[in-house]
Amino acid sequence: MQQRSSKAFSTAVSRRSVLRGALAGAITVPLIGRGAFAAPAIQTGKVAGNVTMWVYPLAGADLNENKKKWDAVVSDFQGKNPDVKVKVEVLPWTNRNEKLTTAIAAGAGPDVCYLNDDFIPQHAGDGNLVDLDDLLAADKSDFLENAVANMSYDGKVYGAPILMTITTMAYNTKLFEKAGVKDYPATWDEMLAAGPAFRDAGLYLTSYVGALTQTLNLNYYPLLWQAGGKVLSDDGTKAAFNSPEGLDALNFVVKLFDEKFVDKSEGVTAPEPDRGSLITGKAAVSMTTDSATVQQLEKTLGEGAFKVAGPLKNKVQTSYGTTAGFSVFKHAKDQDAAKAWVQYLTSPETMKTILGFGGYFSPRPSLGSLYANDPILGAFEQYLPMMHSGVKSKSARQIISSLAPHLQSAFLGKSSAEDALKAGEKDVNQILERAK
Repeated sequence: MQQRSSKAFSTAVSRRSVLRGALAGAITVPLIGRGAFAAPAIQTGKVAGNVTMWVYPLAGADLNENKKKWDAVVSDFQGKNPDVKVKVEVLPWTNRNEKLTTAIAAGAGPDVCYLNDDFIPQHAGDGNLVDLDDLLAADKSDFLENAVANMSYDGKVYGAPILMTITTMAYNTKLFEKAGVKDYPATWDEMLAAGPAFRDAGLYLTSYVGALTQTLNLNYYPLLWQAGGKVLSDDGTKAAFNSPEGLDALNFVVKLFDEKFVDKSEGVTAPEPDRGSLITGKAAVSMTTDSATVQQLEKTLGEGAFKVAGPLKNKVQTSYGTTAGFSVFKHAKDQDAAKAWVQYLTSPETMKTILGFGGYFSPRPSLGSLYANDPILGAFEQYLPMMHSGVKSKSARQIISSLAPHLQSAFLGKSSAEDALKAGEKDVNQILERAK
């Protein structure tokens, strides 16, 4: 996922960010302290059947190059399982879930599909997915807890994790020197305390893209989670953000705008990829950035210009990230063969191969640090256990579209934070009621 700018990132988060683990996104505990974990047995009995899988470009944009990499993976699997015929179709990212949903309704969907965690509530909630608890049972403890939770719905696992992304804090070291600020803020209070120094130096403390085209996963939601709040009730039937925690988060945003610690224009319009306050070297801190974005920023502003640190903290230290994996559909005629294929794909050695397609992050601690020698990827990798996924609801995207204008009205001074949350709560509850 490449967040070349806030606008680029808002588009990428639904596709490449969710993939481009280098989030390039999508959450402080090291990955390497749990020791090696034995590879699970891959279906001990004889397995036979046909499996069709849909996947999307994980190895750059060239579909043919992606197909070549998958051909090698299929060849290795079929060498071990000669009675299973696997067909992998590499499809474009564009409108992928719409195409998948249409195909399922027409009885023409795949047996296995690569899904991001935000699609699990829809397809599991519709009763389309096979419960994979048995598949992960043998080595579930070798997957990060948040990775498994993100691919679960109503307490059951519906996707075997293959990769993760993370967003976290990044500081423009040159701007800190220019503003005379020596300590990098790690908490809300420290951020607000540092703000005047940057403002007085003609700079912005941070970037907050509040344009309605931007996902709340990258602005308000992380602050809500850091405040100890949540978007929906535990059962997903009611809005929960109109709370003391939700108010704290929104008031933090309001203060950023009121104190001129951010570019107010970015609260209304997402900047072009090369014009945002981060990429132009006007904002000192990115609160939710991914590794690909830092790589891009350093190409523009100079190598070593950014310091990566853990997510911002208030009551909780967390940030947004994603998990993606492979799911089996109930319409698959040869479910045992499909499960054997998914188990093979997410086994340690094969996972390592697939992660290598594009520099993605591993949900398996036993693989250790894959990027220890990379100053950017290695810095991001260690924060994966702190990743918080988006809202687990079939209506997640509708909720964002409904809530965002109310939040924007508050930080632009058109309504109070209290009124904004109250109005947003009413609209979101109506969405949830209609979805029942």
